[in-house]
Amino acid sequence: MKLTYPQLTQHLTRNLAPIYLVSGDELLLIQEAVDALRAAASKAGFSERVSTTAESQGDWTKLLYTDTHSISLFASKKLVELNLTHIKLNNTHGKIFEEYACNPLDNTLLIIITNKLDTKTEKTAWYKAIEKNGIVMPIWPVPAEQLPQWIMQRAKKINLQLTLQAAERLATLVEGNLLAAAQEIEKLSLLYPDKTLDHHAIENAVMDNARFDIFNLVDSALLGDSPRCLRILHNLAEEGIEPTLILWALTRELRILADTQKQLQQGITLTTLLSKARIWEKRQAGFKAFLQRHKQRDCWKLLAYAAKIDRVIKGIEMGNVWDELEAFVLASSTNRS
Repeated sequence: MKLTYPQLTQHLTRNLAPIYLVSGDELLLIQEAVDALRAAASKAGFSERVSTTAESQGDWTKLLYTDTHSISLFASKKLVELNLTHIKLNNTHGKIFEEYACNPLDNTLLIIITNKLDTKTEKTAWYKAIEKNGIVMPIWPVPAEQLPQWIMQRAKKINLQLTLQAAERLATLVEGNLLAAAQEIEKLSLLYPDKTLDHHAIENAVMDNARFDIFNLVDSALLGDSPRCLRILHNLAEEGIEPTLILWALTRELRILADTQKQLQQGITLTTLLSKARIWEKRQAGFKAFLQRHKQRDCWKLLAYAAKIDRVIKGIEMGNVWDELEAFVLASSTNRS
């Protein structure tokens, strides 16, 4: 059966298929489709999850066999995810998928993730086998004319109200980049809670450097630009920006970085991890620079420091919040935490 992305939510209210093939080049929608499948699988009792990202070198087919044929002693249902976005599929891979699709294992749900597949691939025996016995879901970019509506719907999910003109203006600013749009919507929901934003508010928000400098502060810390970090932080203090919001923005990135360092040690490539974490291209240089300066233990030290600052903000622990934040951004942006 073939599904479109908008049909997925309704589909997941019914019984899950044994195998899903999710394909496309729109990273945000791919990730959110997989997230929805994971949530539905968990609700259906698939308590064990194994994820494999195939690299150009290495025999991932053996890992697939092991993952699909072994069940934990503590789980009766297993979710297996296979990310193939970094390799080119060949006939051998196709035969493996065809065989599995025709004889899927009980109590195992397989999700295969690939880049956009061409018409020729959609005519292969393995693709048709998955379509017949499972679900194929090609995910397409949101057309430019539909992007404002997509922005409004996404904003509504996190209690942010945008007028149509505001959504149209934001669509123009992000130039069709869904990931950038999603991140801007998230920023706006944090900076302007419980407000309806029109196109003038969107313009003002973009021009409101004091508030959006919170995110510039994060990027400067990642890049290791300590002087710029301090200038931004001092401006934020003068503007009366809440320390809680600044701390949240910094610690959110640190959690991603700590997890990335952990998975790098397990042999997963940085390219794969940045894609998985949905770090768009313009921000990747900062992440790479930070990871070169800081080990996993440094990330956890910084997160422990952030927890202390949170206690200071709440009045549980004594200290000057802005002094602590200054020391925190310096530790984040220099070579050693």
